[in-house]
Amino acid sequence: MIKDRFVRVKLKKQYHEEKAWNYVGKVTAFNDHWLIMEAKGVMVTRQNPSGVEVDAKAQAIMVPRESIETVRVLPDNFDMANLRFTTDNQKLVMLVDGAAPAFVGMLSDG
Repeated sequence: MIKDRFVRVKLKKQYHEEKAWNYVGKVTAFNDHWLIMEAKGVMVTRQNPSGVEVDAKAQAIMVPRESIETVRVLPDNFDMANLRFTTDNQKLVMLVDGAAPAFVGMLSDG
């Protein structure tokens, strides 16, 4: 169903002070317990003026499905090389060409 699709995976926060984590990339495999992606990590942070810190390179990531809060399916032509972010009040969103922006996290979570 989502194999070979680009997605934004938002992880659950385990405690209030934890920074908001997302992974953006292509699903390579999944089952009832795991989602495996070639992805970049995206973290909301106040230490960076843009409000976001992004991994320089995509890498293989295995995410336990129990730790996933939401999955946003992105267009098939999504450009992983040029991730772009903006703010909407206190919300940090990733811009998606031809679709609604993808929610990343609240700037207050950084």
